[in-house]
Amino acid sequence: RVANPLAEYPNRDWERLYRDIFRHDRTFTFLCAPNDTHNCLLRAFVKNNVLVRIEPTYGYGKATDLSGRRASPRWDPRCCQKGLVLGRRLYGDRRVKGAFVRRGFKEWVERGFPRDPVTGRAPAELMRRGWDSFVRVPYEEAYALHARALENIARTYSGPQGARYLLAQGYDPAMVEAAGGSGVRTIKVRGGMAKLGVTRIVGTYRFGNMLALLDAHVRGVGPDQALGAGFWDSYSWHTDLPPGHPMVHGDQTSDWELFAAEHAGLVLVWGMNWITTKMPDSHWLTEARLKGTRVVVITVEYSATANKGDEVIVIRPGTDPAFALGLAQVIIRERLYDAAFVKRYTDLPRLVRLDTLEPLLARDVFPGHREAPLGNWTRVLARGESAPPAPAQDGMLIPEALRDEFVDFVVWDTRTGRPAPVSRDQVGEHFDRTGLDPALEGTFEVRLADGRPVPARPVFDLTRQYLDETMTPETVSKITWAPTEAIVGLAREIARHGGRTLFAMGMGPNQFFNNDLKDRAIFLVAALTGSIGRMGGNVGSYAGNYRTSLLSGVPRFAAEDPFNIQLGAAGPVAVRSTMRYESLHYYAAGEVIHRAGDKQFTAGAHVPTPTKAIWLTNSNSQIANTKYHYDVVFNTLPRQECLAINEWWWSGSCEYADIVYGVDSWMGLKYPDMTASNTNPFVQVFPRTPLRRNFPTVSDLDTYAGVAAALARLTGDGRFDDYWKFVRDNRVDVYLQRIIDGSAPLRGYNIADLEARAADGVPALMNTRTYPRTFSWEQVHESKPWYTKTGRLEFYRGEREFIEAGENMVVYREPVDSTFYDPNVIVARPHPALRPVAPE
Repeated sequence: RVANPLAEYPNRDWERLYRDIFRHDRTFTFLCAPNDTHNCLLRAFVKNNVLVRIEPTYGYGKATDLSGRRASPRWDPRCCQKGLVLGRRLYGDRRVKGAFVRRGFKEWVERGFPRDPVTGRAPAELMRRGWDSFVRVPYEEAYALHARALENIARTYSGPQGARYLLAQGYDPAMVEAAGGSGVRTIKVRGGMAKLGVTRIVGTYRFGNMLALLDAHVRGVGPDQALGAGFWDSYSWHTDLPPGHPMVHGDQTSDWELFAAEHAGLVLVWGMNWITTKMPDSHWLTEARLKGTRVVVITVEYSATANKGDEVIVIRPGTDPAFALGLAQVIIRERLYDAAFVKRYTDLPRLVRLDTLEPLLARDVFPGHREAPLGNWTRVLARGESAPPAPAQDGMLIPEALRDEFVDFVVWDTRTGRPAPVSRDQVGEHFDRTGLDPALEGTFEVRLADGRPVPARPVFDLTRQYLDETMTPETVSKITWAPTEAIVGLAREIARHGGRTLFAMGMGPNQFFNNDLKDRAIFLVAALTGSIGRMGGNVGSYAGNYRTSLLSGVPRFAAEDPFNIQLGAAGPVAVRSTMRYESLHYYAAGEVIHRAGDKQFTAGAHVPTPTKAIWLTNSNSQIANTKYHYDVVFNTLPRQECLAINEWWWSGSCEYADIVYGVDSWMGLKYPDMTASNTNPFVQVFPRTPLRRNFPTVSDLDTYAGVAAALARLTGDGRFDDYWKFVRDNRVDVYLQRIIDGSAPLRGYNIADLEARAADGVPALMNTRTYPRTFSWEQVHESKPWYTKTGRLEFYRGEREFIEAGENMVVYREPVDSTFYDPNVIVARPHPALRPVAPE
């Protein structure tokens, strides 16, 4: 007889085999930070010096801010299935194991850079990227080859002879002129999604800033004339940036942190597959719905997120602006709009001259008018005055040279029956104190200061006419394929939730040529119903990580003056950017600017310089995954003479590189780093990890410092080496602390404390004014102006370029692709404010 079967039978010794497999020797924490905006601290389990599994840290509910306020435990567990299997990539067969140099490139450098005597081109037989083989070399040798190439390229393309070479190679004269005679300007750097590593990736830009030393050496100019490299973007290049956002509110992008969903009565998930692209934060949407928030998904397919919606509206790809304008038409026609919000916070009451289509300015109407001073959260910087450090800035700073752009505009006051001036300061409560009641509809004859009468109409009225004549639900249904009932029903629902509708926009609609109009139209719907600047009512656009402005101290690292380097750990840092910003779109389009006939559309600071050398880190999107890949690889890339790539996973971009540096993975970082997010409230540190390097790799920072040291030997200028002193001294924390001290939401934190907490799996909270962080909160709740000329949300663009394009008003253009109709046409009946320039 067996008294206790569990004690005697069955024999479970065999389970030890599986328990031994699961048993680990030690654990450590690392930060998983791809370009998904989440950033998850994860716990890695190590056995026999091999990472065997990954789990969440369950530390997010322990995060606090400087005041001791604590995050909700609902943030845990924080992970996704991709992070949990990251060990497969750590030990994958495509890890970059060392430094590699393309054989033909190595020969070109070692032969002393032979070139065509007329064009300056390198021999084609040595530039066979994609066909050539690679040679594995010691890192120091790769650094030396890289430095020699940069010095030669800078020297070759400097001065008059350099300009002749570039013109002989077919570059646009305007592009050659933009280089300013500096060969260094033909060197381009890009740290992909740089916010994902404020030293490791932003270091690419620090390197570009340092190259002003090379320019000074090559051209023999002083520090005040020395120029750094060109630097490329990521956020706008990926079409993550919604271009209509700054047109409306003046800032880069409007957003709200995703856990704000449960503050809303209605969430519109529009062109965004929240459930699959925001995995660690997808529960905020589903939990909000459980608590009563209504979810409507606007999409071009039945997505995973559609499965979580109360209503799904499928529209034709690229017709998002028309759908939004259809919503606006219903809201205005049925008088469902928030008139007080419209009058207090938008430019919709602003009068537009019907003769020139320009906004009516107070100085045009009132004789001797003096512009109102700017004092509402705004200060004008005197000529020559520099802006204070970011933490010391209290509001907007406008250089005196731009003061004349921020002038008083005119509305028609219904109480007096006369035009009245409104200043940029007069937003919200400040506008209430004027006692004005601006007309939203009507045509008014306004007598100008010179005595001439001019007809004028409010922006609202011009917009209403366009919507009533062109964008009725019936017409919009034909354009978008959405049922008329769905358009009318959703418009009424948005209005019913007045001020409590969250617009969660994805980057899908950003891929179409009419993307700016999509943004302006959606903001119009949000402004009409007061769903801007509120925790439960706002517009947000979500794609990759961005908003480095949350880490406003980054220039102390990226743009430290290379001629005035702070070698003390605690001393002040002189900031001076020597670099030149360029949009990568020009490169992808064949390194050409936009010309049509004898008209040059790309002008001024927008004109890119020729590209002869490139250094890319943390990105596969410029070469292998680029737009117009075939044209870039076969027609544009052959014009470049040096392409360096930092990678820890051999990508398609590596196949076309001249130099490939194998760098550490997130699980093997030997220097601390830091990042933050636009979708959650955490600042997170990449802690140094004890995992041994299984392959011969180095830190990204080591590559910058290594090439800089080689340039120091080549030029005899030790400042190249000094610029990376704290990398060589293994004190990267000095750079991180400088960034923290210069960042308004971080000042007060200590990097050593943050790293220690991160190593324990616990992040810290950003010290922002609201939790969740809410874009436009100060404007709506404290009556502060937006970053626009009027200080308001702007829906009319009076610049000549917009008038000539027929986009001065918010209109709908048919997409240039994915269409059965004439591409890019403005869909509109004749309208007094639409006069686009047409072919003769």
